[in-house]
Amino acid sequence: MNPLTTGVLVVAGVALASWLLRRFSGNEGIDRELLSGRADEPGRLAPPASGPGDELEDEEAAGSDQIAAITSDGLMFIPFEQGVRLLIPAGRDELAEELATAAVSRDRVAGMYSCGDLGAARVVRGAPDVDPWRLEALGRDREYLSWGFETEDAARAALDLLERIVVRAPTDRDGEPLPAGAAEFAEARKIYEETEQELAMMPDVEEPEEPR
Repeated sequence: MNPLTTGVLVVAGVALASWLLRRFSGNEGIDRELLSGRADEPGRLAPPASGPGDELEDEEAAGSDQIAAITSDGLMFIPFEQGVRLLIPAGRDELAEELATAAVSRDRVAGMYSCGDLGAARVVRGAPDVDPWRLEALGRDREYLSWGFETEDAARAALDLLERIVVRAPTDRDGEPLPAGAAEFAEARKIYEETEQELAMMPDVEEPEEPR
């Protein structure tokens, strides 16, 4: 595991530990400071400074200021060697083991995106009582994806991470990128919502009982 990934994993551990401590202490809300996503302010989730002899390759150095952005649901955007993972919060014992081994449990990976999996992404205002700030994205087939955040800074931190590693706009015949506009996002979201409504209206199918 390269130094960048290890450093970010440690940062993720610190962030999740703080989040868990607040939950176990009776505060069910997510720490707003951790959601701020600012490196030079309280709550910033920045990788630890490298010590003597910790030389990074050019690619690693370019991404050394990447931070962990936490959604309203507690999912954390974490970079790895080939893309970005979305991690579910860990329990205390599981978190301690991950910090000791510098490896993330497969059970905690809620999603994974590699370079080119997303063709566009943006941050918009969401519904105040649901997702105050929303990170929207379009997949390879222009399917709609979204994540809710408590603050704009946290949403933009996740957007920055995706744009650096994952988002690659489709190109025309001349190789020029074709950025997605507001209309394309709106159409993709409309299709997503209509599909969700259709699925919600479908009757539950009971599984046949096994013969005794």
